[in-house]
Amino acid sequence: FKDIIRLSELYHMSEKKEVVVVKKVKQDTSVDNFISQAISANQPVEVMERLFALREKVKAEHAREAFVADLSGFQSECPIIEKTKKVMNKDGQTVRYQFAPIDSIVSQIKKPLAKYGFSYTWKVVNDTGFITAVCTITHRLGHTQDSEFKIPIDMEGYMTAPQKYASSLTFAKRYSLLNALGISTGDEDTDAVDVNKEKT
Repeated sequence: FKDIIRLSELYHMSEKKEVVVVKKVKQDTSVDNFISQAISANQPVEVMERLFALREKVKAEHAREAFVADLSGFQSECPIIEKTKKVMNKDGQTVRYQFAPIDSIVSQIKKPLAKYGFSYTWKVVNDTGFITAVCTITHRLGHTQDSEFKIPIDMEGYMTAPQKYASSLTFAKRYSLLNALGISTGDEDTDAVDVNKEKT
């Protein structure tokens, strides 16, 4: 049972040695096997705590590595997002700008997103005159990554107060999602200038 004792001794040593231990555990055997052996041998609580802590570190690192690898795979298969919605000038004939609504973005990315095990959620933070959308990307192994997008609420626009809020929130959600996944739209973005012209 010397391997387990040695593992617990190395746990609190330098970061370099800790990495070596983690790599050795991955190559030779799993931490779960060490834990099973420790339980069978009635090892002290301190040893068990160190092994459980090490297992969490190994899982977290594995999840992070899988997130990075699958994000790369997702980006390689994700199409350039098409801007499908047009906003017309006052003459009703010429296009002022185009943008990709959230439903269009989701439709275009849902297959590679599901293939590589990603999901997303938003948290909204309200400040005076500003709104921030925080997009959290979660991988199937549990690693998460946040991206936030803060935008002022234009109170001088022609829409009602709820419409202005909803329009700004929609805009912030769109860009926090795009930034979190590292994907881009097809054309140069000009709709930031006219965020409150955008309908939700």
